[in-house]
Amino acid sequence: MKIKCPVKYYGIISDIVDMDADIAEFNGDIPTLNDLRVTLEDAFPDMKEVNYLFAVNQTLVSDMALVLKNNDEIALLPAFSGG
Repeated sequence: MKIKCPVKYYGIISDIVDMDADIAEFNGDIPTLNDLRVTLEDAFPDMKEVNYLFAVNQTLVSDMALVLKNNDEIALLPAFSGG
């Protein structure tokens, strides 16, 4: 079974991957958010140096074991601070 998820990149993450959006494709195993993180950091090692957050379907997610479903919308956001 093939899972496809649109991925949007923001801020410095977009600069590192040199694109604003892409489609993540997974074959076989049930993909998790951590699988996506590992794939991206292997392809773009500079991402390991940046703090970033994941949003899935417009909700911030910290559970890297979250199972991704077909057409889940994923956003990678640079960590932000403020007060």
